[in-house]
Amino acid sequence: MYRFVENDQRVAVPYEDRTLPGYLFGPPGGPERLPTVIVNNGSDGPISSAWTLLGAPAVARGYRALLFDGPGQQSMLFEHGVTFRPDWENVITPVVDFLTARPDIDAERLVLAGISQAGYWVPRALAFEHRLAAAVADPGVVEVAESWWHHLGPELRALWESGDRDTFDRVMNEALEESPQLAATWRRRAAPYGVASPFDLLTEVAKYTVAPVAHRITTPLLITDPEGEHFWPGASQRLYDALPGPKELVRFTEAEGAALHCEPLGRALFEQRVFDWLDARLGRGGAAG
Repeated sequence: MYRFVENDQRVAVPYEDRTLPGYLFGPPGGPERLPTVIVNNGSDGPISSAWTLLGAPAVARGYRALLFDGPGQQSMLFEHGVTFRPDWENVITPVVDFLTARPDIDAERLVLAGISQAGYWVPRALAFEHRLAAAVADPGVVEVAESWWHHLGPELRALWESGDRDTFDRVMNEALEESPQLAATWRRRAAPYGVASPFDLLTEVAKYTVAPVAHRITTPLLITDPEGEHFWPGASQRLYDALPGPKELVRFTEAEGAALHCEPLGRALFEQRVFDWLDARLGRGGAAG
């Protein structure tokens, strides 16, 4: 079982004119240089959930783990009003700069791993930041907007694509007024983007696509492909097919007890497969087990 040790610490990652709050964890032992997993959270989860899903398993396998709030995530949104941005390389590059300057980090063995919507942010960052030794996207995401259109349907999508902003906003606002539950969900999902108009919001979300830059990705990337993925069905395979460099598509099935978005009932199997792959990519043959 993981326990907090002396070298666990709160950190502040320099980012533009401010800092990103985070935590750097490590396994028991001295301050030796260790491979490190940058844990990239999803759209609305707290750091504590990212710790459970990726941070603690990384530390248990002998890695350091950096967890942080990026733009639009938790404290950066709620306390500072900093919203999402599609060009996530401008978030990850400062994180890499911060880690490579530390004496307790093996700069040649940095890993970027992301959950949920970070299945977009990870490959987007990899297209521009090439100092990472390996990466994980759980699951793969090509276009973030797909998770919105699954719920809105083809008629609303056609109306949005027509460019009729006023009509689209009127129709959407009427629907939100009729359903408090839908309105609450919409407000929660819209808040990290900082855009009020439904038409403008979906126009902003449409910018979150990795398709134009996937050809730039050369970092070895493992992509999970859970059966029953309901936010971005089929996107893991599409991302895999678009990658020119080293890649691995790892399927998780209902029969294994590891289906659905981020394999909620099969995290032990996820940890085994993903960290075995990372150990092999990073030359840590003796670390698995």
